[in-house]
Amino acid sequence: MKSIPTRSALIVALSAMLFSAAGLLPITTRADDKPDKRFTITVAPVYIFSTNSDANANAPVPPGFTGLGYTHDHPVTDTVQLDYGASFAITKQWNLFYSHSNAAYQLGRILLPGNVSLVTGSIYDYTDTYGTSYAPKDLPAVSLSYFSHQRRDVTGLCLNQKVCNDPVTGSKVDNPLSINSHGYDLGLSYSFGPQTRIGPLLSASVDFDYYIRPSSPPPGAALGGLANWVGNTWEIPYSLTTKVPVLPDKTFIPTITYISLPVLYQDSAVPEAYRGFVWGVTKVFDPYVTFSYMNFNLKSCTCIARVPPPDNLRLTWGELKLDFHYAF
Repeated sequence: MKSIPTRSALIVALSAMLFSAAGLLPITTRADDKPDKRFTITVAPVYIFSTNSDANANAPVPPGFTGLGYTHDHPVTDTVQLDYGASFAITKQWNLFYSHSNAAYQLGRILLPGNVSLVTGSIYDYTDTYGTSYAPKDLPAVSLSYFSHQRRDVTGLCLNQKVCNDPVTGSKVDNPLSINSHGYDLGLSYSFGPQTRIGPLLSASVDFDYYIRPSSPPPGAALGGLANWVGNTWEIPYSLTTKVPVLPDKTFIPTITYISLPVLYQDSAVPEAYRGFVWGVTKVFDPYVTFSYMNFNLKSCTCIARVPPPDNLRLTWGELKLDFHYAF
């Protein structure tokens, strides 16, 4: 099953990007350009867990600092979520698709001005993506999509999630400082290099993300010394993946990816510019069932005023995912 190209945005698209880089074959067998099965539905339970040693609120606060943040149950991610999606094959190479992807992680301990030590607790995000993709043989694959990212919850705190509890009435209220983001993406990906038993050795991808943003900061936004506010704008993440053909088994596909990933949220004047490595392995049982493990290790640049140098944002987590595909 060849996964449909999706935008390379934080968490939402990393696992999808790596799965696409695995070079799995589409569920089509006919010699002409008409697919045997046009509709594919994917359901994927995923277990997400923390690998960040300094994100736990129970860890000692550095000497001279005051602890702030979540200190009770679920201080770090340990959750089962359900990803899902659907695609319609117009031809063997041309697809329409929808995907709903979950993300869960926590930031490493952040040292802030005033000798404050902050831990966030578990953070839960999701992104819905609607688009079309075209993947001709031996040429770059291209996708065009609309994405909508939302922060569902920050455990125990009302920070920048979509909805908060009113402290007086207890009712759910929209949060004007949500970091939701949405816009359009043009994605390109290409596999190249020496041919191995699991496909070309290298894969590269680049995305042109056009963020739709307010022309001025949302009410109550604390820019904290960030650069001048910008409205609609572009960000360009990219990645390079290498496959590691360590076994003669064509269905066992290890990968290592370097990624540069600017992400711009609605309450931010500058992007959170992440860089780092993702490694993992995919096992293809048949065109309808795959299993994967991915380990993420990302850091932001020291360019955000509200997290002043030399500190930065650190995210590390693991994902175990079982993908079920039904084609008809």
